Amino acid sequence: MKKSRLEYSLINSSISMFIYILRIVIQFVGRSFFIYFLGAKYLGLNGLFTNILSFLSLAELGIGSSIIYSLYKPLAQKDESKVKALMNLYKKTYEFIGIFIGIVGVLIIPLLPLFIKNSTDIPHMYRYYVLFLLNSVLSYFFTYKRSLAIADQKNYLVAINDFAFLFFMNIVQVIALYFYSNFTLFLIVQILFTLFSNINISRTVDKRYSYLKEKDVISLDKQTKDEVKKNVIGNMSSKIGGVIVMGTDNILISTFVNLTAVGIYSNYSLIVTSVQNLCKQITNSITASVGNFAVSNKKKDSFELFKKHFFINHSLIFFSSILLLTLMNPFISLWVGAKYMLPMSTTILIVLNYSVQVYRNTSFVFIESFGLYWSQRKKPIIEAGVNLLLSLLLLIVFDMGINGILIGTIGSSLGFVIWYEAFIIYKTVFEKRFIHFFLTFWRSFIELIISAIVVFLLNEYLANGGSTFLQFITKTLITIVTTSILYLLLYFRREEFTFIKKILFRYILKK
Repeated sequence: MKKSRLEYSLINSSISMFIYILRIVIQFVGRSFFIYFLGAKYLGLNGLFTNILSFLSLAELGIGSSIIYSLYKPLAQKDESKVKALMNLYKKTYEFIGIFIGIVGVLIIPLLPLFIKNSTDIPHMYRYYVLFLLNSVLSYFFTYKRSLAIADQKNYLVAINDFAFLFFMNIVQVIALYFYSNFTLFLIVQILFTLFSNINISRTVDKRYSYLKEKDVISLDKQTKDEVKKNVIGNMSSKIGGVIVMGTDNILISTFVNLTAVGIYSNYSLIVTSVQNLCKQITNSITASVGNFAVSNKKKDSFELFKKHFFINHSLIFFSSILLLTLMNPFISLWVGAKYMLPMSTTILIVLNYSVQVYRNTSFVFIESFGLYWSQRKKPIIEAGVNLLLSLLLLIVFDMGINGILIGTIGSSLGFVIWYEAFIIYKTVFEKRFIHFFLTFWRSFIELIISAIVVFLLNEYLANGGSTFLQFITKTLITIVTTSILYLLLYFRREEFTFIKKILFRYILKK
């Protein structure tokens, strides 16, 4: 019996949340061994090469998201012929992209010393980069089948597959570090498990969608091709903007500060990215359900769905941001030592940037679900330009280091992009006045800021001094209790809060 959109959303969200919590634990254990056996400099190199390769991923041009959107309608209508045609296009395109990225990646090798101060201090640097490149290239030859499961509201299959291989990969990597302390071996293990993971998910998809093996693949009609091309062009600018905004941090830090600073900052990035991805897994796991909704219902009904999604997203931000603000520095101190801590001013900016980026999750879901890439094609270019110019100004002229990079990202996001994304959705999908989002966002954001200040000051008053495990537990309890009280006081009478309660009760009772 076919499940409803709500049931698929609940399955995807709950499984994704559980798996991501386990992923976070595994990643922190793996990172601890990495720091102990290889140190901050190699940690920085790991982060730098990851950023460089994110630029090469521009070759993907957002084709994956565009084809996922194109799959929503034929999947909802059970049009297997069109699904096969789209998947065939996806396969050929990604094979070409993989080869292209491999060639360009090799051509970049002579430029690597430009991004690293004192690059001669890193032996075998070029070997490490080639292994990073190989890991990236291999994924393009197998990843396209994941998109079919995601578009068909079964991204929990992808989440389970990725977690299983991540778990065993980290075990093998830790063993390799313990006995050999060798970065080359560490990267070879990563390549092998990336390959095995992608092969396995491809086999899973082939079994569930057996018609993909059929040879009679039709040609796509002109209307579908034009729609895919249009969305790819719109998504291309989004991809470029996203990589420049989010993918340049480690490169700028390595170039203007040093590689060790990249390593220290990457620990904070790991924490924030882990929490951010957890929130995305919960909210974005319903993207396919919204996409299915978009092709099955009148657009005017989606406004209520948007409001509920925004409130759920805000609730996640409310708790996670306050927890990060009060606990991140104490956690870093306990985890890897006080010498790896950043100043509190930098931590505040990291959390502020995190909050602003996660607020965009709701807009991302609706842009992808309704295929609005073309409508917002200009936005990422402006965003990237403002971000890069502001960051370079604060780095070169004011010598603000990591703080300057963060302020640049916050400035471009909060000053322009968050409004533009929502404006396109309100204008195109809802046909409603944008002032609603403007007031809703600022109300939510101000409530978050005030609540965070209250909880932070309360922690400083009740649990200040030292960095012991007992103090960390005390701060955690104070933060959870006070944040929960503030949240209930602010929202228990809201219509969206009642909606969340009904969903939770319905889900629990069904269990």
